Amino acid sequence: MRLCGIWRHIAICALFLALVWPLRAAAAADELFIGLSGEMNVTPYKNYDPQWTPWPVLGYEGTYAYVRGFAAGLKIISSQLFEFSAFAEYDDTSFQASNSSDKRLRQLSNRHSSAAAGLGLRLMTPYGMLHASGARDMLNNSNGLNGVIGYMIPLEYGALELTPSLGLQWSDAKYNAYYYGVSDKESRKSGLKAYAPGPGIAPAAGLTIDYSLTDAWEIFCGGELVFLDNAVRDSPMVGRTNTYSLMLGFSFNF
Repeated sequence: MRLCGIWRHIAICALFLALVWPLRAAAAADELFIGLSGEMNVTPYKNYDPQWTPWPVLGYEGTYAYVRGFAAGLKIISSQLFEFSAFAEYDDTSFQASNSSDKRLRQLSNRHSSAAAGLGLRLMTPYGMLHASGARDMLNNSNGLNGVIGYMIPLEYGALELTPSLGLQWSDAKYNAYYYGVSDKESRKSGLKAYAPGPGIAPAAGLTIDYSLTDAWEIFCGGELVFLDNAVRDSPMVGRTNTYSLMLGFSFNF
């Protein structure tokens, strides 16, 4: 990532935290935390630099609404055991041709991050949480659908909490075509073989570690490993069989 891009993300983070800070009073009766994190994301694209990005951290759990990471939602049905919600989320999947050292990939069009909206389910049990969601691109980038079904369980050891997770990530042909397809025009320009992927399902595994320094301050780190489906692996843009991300940050709980 170019230096100007890093400073742009830092400025966005600072503005974001300034805007959400007043929420601490309004949400005193609910759960609210804010913070900052840094993420390293290794994408599947050939000869592509790892992406280092600072992100604001915001979590809010209210009676009728929530903010969880990059997603914000309204709780249509909610109880201690079950939740059904409508949500919107930011999808940071992207491809910047200039970030690849492969001469052919540098001839391709950029693929942009997007926003999606959809529906989600959560089932809370004594043995962990089952969740499923599906969302559609709302910015006319891919016009595709993607979703996830997964399981996670928090394990508490005093101030330390470990949350392992397993899941399946699904994406349709439109989504995969936008981020991993090569059009006939791009093929002629770059020399890459034209490619139109179908839908795919990718297994994923993750682990998050939280440590409470005080009643208010927490530090956390985590990672996720995704094993790519054949629809993505067979793309001439792709040079890996998996992707992974690592994150480190801190938060303040109100």
